[in-house]
Amino acid sequence: MGQAQRSDARNGSRSTEEGWRTQYPAQRRRNRAGEHARRQSRNSDGLENLELWEISRDDDNSRIMRLADREQVRSGQRRSRPGSPPGRRSTGSPRPVSSIKRRRAKKRRLNLYRIFVFLMIGVCLILIYQTTGAIYRMVHNEKTGRGKGIVEIVSEKIEANRVQPPAIIVDYLEPNDFSRPGTELKKIRSVFVHYTANPGTSAQQNRSYFANLAETHERSASAHFIIGYEGELIQCIPLEEQAYAVATRNEDSISIECCYLDEDGKFTQETYDTLVHTLAWLTQEYHLSADDILRHYDCGGKKCPLYYVEHEDAWEKLLADVEDYEPEKSAEAEK
Repeated sequence: MGQAQRSDARNGSRSTEEGWRTQYPAQRRRNRAGEHARRQSRNSDGLENLELWEISRDDDNSRIMRLADREQVRSGQRRSRPGSPPGRRSTGSPRPVSSIKRRRAKKRRLNLYRIFVFLMIGVCLILIYQTTGAIYRMVHNEKTGRGKGIVEIVSEKIEANRVQPPAIIVDYLEPNDFSRPGTELKKIRSVFVHYTANPGTSAQQNRSYFANLAETHERSASAHFIIGYEGELIQCIPLEEQAYAVATRNEDSISIECCYLDEDGKFTQETYDTLVHTLAWLTQEYHLSADDILRHYDCGGKKCPLYYVEHEDAWEKLLADVEDYEPEKSAEAEK
């Protein structure tokens, strides 16, 4: 009996010892794994999660496995989260400055284009309206027999304001090297006034003098026009050709010779009136002004025309009369 109890006691103690022996390695592994996990947690979160996950598989411990899975998910979220560059604040997605400038420039161009189109449409509508009205008035006037066409009315107004040429006796010189060289006159910038320096001679006599130079070879001299002391006007050279009148300005000027009776060189009233009319006509035809009317004296210093060199006020009055010349006076003079 006592032997059996001792045997049972030995068997119980043996089984207890065997149980401790079987349980000890598992506990020891757990302790060792916990220490290892703590060490790895200080170095890397990822390794800690991996170790915990492996321990949970080896020991079949559901609590540790859930912990490992949770930590692994958190670590994955931290890795997948995009990091922002250091020192840079997130300001959203600002629109590029160059893109804004391009859009504004495009908008301005579009607005300008629209304004231009509207203006062109307005101008076209105005022109259409005016043209239609003009055609209607012209057709209406022709049907009723009243009034005149627009072209005729405008032409008449222009002609009424124009200075008509004076009565001209065209008597061209024969071409020669001393009075009519035939050189082309391309541009007219000035009109020169001269006097014949030969008192009491007529316009026709002075024209003959120019013609005889072709025979006498005395000198080279001529003028486009000669005004007699009775107001007659003779044209000796075409306005498309040069005359021998002002040595340095023959290539761009027209010259007018004036006859006189007295020694002082003063023109008769008839000569004066024809001269003013002729100057007004020439300045209009060649788009000149009174400032473009010169004396021979103004280019070279020769005292020609004598009276208007010595009497500056008389010359200024002549220029003023040319500026104030009215076409109606020319029509009345012709009557």
